[in-house]
Amino acid sequence: MAYRLTDKDYLGVKDGTAHYFEISGREASGDEASQTKEDFNRWKDRPISVGDYDVVPFGTTNDLDNQIQETIFPNHLAPRLQGRKVELLFSQGPYLYEEKADGRDYYRLPVNNPEIKAWLQSFDYEIFLIHQKIEYYYAEQIFTKIRRARGGRLGRNDAIAHPEPLSIKNCRKAYRKGDPKKIPTHVVIGDWQDPTKLNEFEVLPIWDRRNPTKHAVSVHYTGFESFGLSDYVLPSVFGALNWIKRSTTAPKIIEAHTTNGLNVRYHITSPQKYWDDQEANLRKKCQDEGVRFQYKMLQDLEDQIFDSLTEVLTGVENVGKFWHNKTVTTLIGNQAQELGWKISPIKQEVKEYVDAQIAVANKSDFAVQAALGLHASLANVGADGKSDSGSEQLYAHQIHQLTGTPIPELYVCKAINDIIKIKFNTNIKIGFYHTTAKREQDVSESNRMTNTTL
Repeated sequence: MAYRLTDKDYLGVKDGTAHYFEISGREASGDEASQTKEDFNRWKDRPISVGDYDVVPFGTTNDLDNQIQETIFPNHLAPRLQGRKVELLFSQGPYLYEEKADGRDYYRLPVNNPEIKAWLQSFDYEIFLIHQKIEYYYAEQIFTKIRRARGGRLGRNDAIAHPEPLSIKNCRKAYRKGDPKKIPTHVVIGDWQDPTKLNEFEVLPIWDRRNPTKHAVSVHYTGFESFGLSDYVLPSVFGALNWIKRSTTAPKIIEAHTTNGLNVRYHITSPQKYWDDQEANLRKKCQDEGVRFQYKMLQDLEDQIFDSLTEVLTGVENVGKFWHNKTVTTLIGNQAQELGWKISPIKQEVKEYVDAQIAVANKSDFAVQAALGLHASLANVGADGKSDSGSEQLYAHQIHQLTGTPIPELYVCKAINDIIKIKFNTNIKIGFYHTTAKREQDVSESNRMTNTTL
């Protein structure tokens, strides 16, 4: 069996031995099948047709959300870091407040408004806000469905019902076919994993703040803007995907070695040019047969070829068999490079091999923590794998709450705050209540943690 470690690395296993496969040049090739290469400026140039609308894909292959999900979820560290940021933003929970100024400073004054509170409780607003935070920290953009309440048809702007959460996995922006400006005016909602269900998609207009009850149902959109991108936000976690993959891969390799006693015998390198040609053949075959090409077809072909090669290289029953390979010399830039498969025996130095994988895993973990924007002490993991001192955790927490929560709070609460502003004609907002952590020596002895019964 050939096990996929990353989009360019495989581990072939048979009869107690393993072979490491690598597709060289994949990340630098510009191939659309590479999950590390995005043509950010051309997403709108490759729209997806859905009825009367052209849909702007989210990513070169309209699967950027899937790339993030499939990379983060198997990792031992990244999901917890994302969850920890949700917890830190939630802190003591949501509350209503007004912004005040005393002549020197701006501050928040907590308020109690029974009417707004009753409306919030009508749609379980705390769970709603947790959903919005998860969407923000993974995608940095939030879609929310807003329904018009009774009275909206009469022109009452305050006739807005409660909001409903949506996921980036189901939402794509769209514009009417033939629109020369190609400015999204609608959101298409459906299962983008199943292209056969395009006729089941729901098309809703984007919510208009200036005319909030114009449509019976619309979609509120907000997100942290990315430089040069007008339609979607490129989540900052995208830049960490390679490190997250490495962090995930290393434990798999070590587990395979320790559990099964596998020896990695060969390092097999295949050129990206070979797979480009295979993809071209698959595309032509799909076109001839009237079938839509999917990148899973190429991945399945890779698995099949690596499985076959693993059988050739493994076992005494294969003595006398051989692997034939043709090489081609091509000019890349000013240098001639030889393109062909290479099979190199790996010297069996188990300790050095395992140490190398551990070093890669440790470096990857540090990079993941930095890329996801959370101090190691707040993730309960110090730089050396041990808990940091109390003072370091305290200052990290204070800095994070001062600088790492205001902007996420703005976007997470924006849909509700926009509705409150219009529905109740007030400056009251909803936010998250944060308390300032104190050192033990700054707390009276009776209130210290060691003397407090929970």
